[in-house]
Amino acid sequence: MRTPRLSLTVRWVALLSAGLAFALPPGVGTDDYIQLTAPQAKEVLGDFRSSRLNGDLCFKFEVIHKPRQGDSAPAVPGVLWAGWTNEGPRVRVELRPTNGTRPLAFIAAKSAQGSRLWLRRGATTVENPRQDEPLAAGLLLLPSDLALPYTHWEDTRYMKTDRSRGRPVHFFLATNPAKVAPASVGFALDRTYGALVQATSFDAAGIARRTLQVEEFSKVDEQWILGACSVRDEATRDVDLLKVTEAAVRRRFDAATFDPATLDRPAPLPTGFKPL
Repeated sequence: MRTPRLSLTVRWVALLSAGLAFALPPGVGTDDYIQLTAPQAKEVLGDFRSSRLNGDLCFKFEVIHKPRQGDSAPAVPGVLWAGWTNEGPRVRVELRPTNGTRPLAFIAAKSAQGSRLWLRRGATTVENPRQDEPLAAGLLLLPSDLALPYTHWEDTRYMKTDRSRGRPVHFFLATNPAKVAPASVGFALDRTYGALVQATSFDAAGIARRTLQVEEFSKVDEQWILGACSVRDEATRDVDLLKVTEAAVRRRFDAATFDPATLDRPAPLPTGFKPL
């Protein structure tokens, strides 16, 4: 069952379990634009970072590149697994292009101690590779668009509470500790559901270069999950649209699913996928 864009939102990797919603403490300001105090902003960000999925989940998706002019490219299929270990959230993504491009798989991990990424193209696995190489030829989508490392960068500041697409959201600005592009990322958390709904990457001059936007979500077995998100290049206005096609939720995956040593082979898929 699909729903209109952003009537609800989703947490890490834009995924929301209804049980993860939390009550926002009282703030100061108007009813529509309540500004957080410093302690409140710290609490909101901490709640978001520590939020957990209601079980592991896996979804199949397709990515379609939509240039500003011209026809859309053929869909590139992929699979995403999301879960939690003692160290924090984990995500595994496998992309299997049908246009002859080499298969790709990566595992991302993040915690208060930092973020790590292991990426495999063809027969080589590299830890913490370049972050500016798209997942497949002709796409805009980067590993960071699915791993969201910036949500856990230490230098993260609350900026304001304002409206975005008709909903009140809290805006935070995270500075990249690696001193490489992007220099910073501004991300928005829905005020009611504490969920990431938008992220904009900036260069060192403060110019917006790309924007991730949650577009749609769906309900599977009483759990809200991502239905679609987009990535827009702010210079060319080209867009990648990621659409989830099937999902399996409330699962428990073997630890090997998120072990970088297993990137040389496809991860096992759960049974009981539900179409969106």
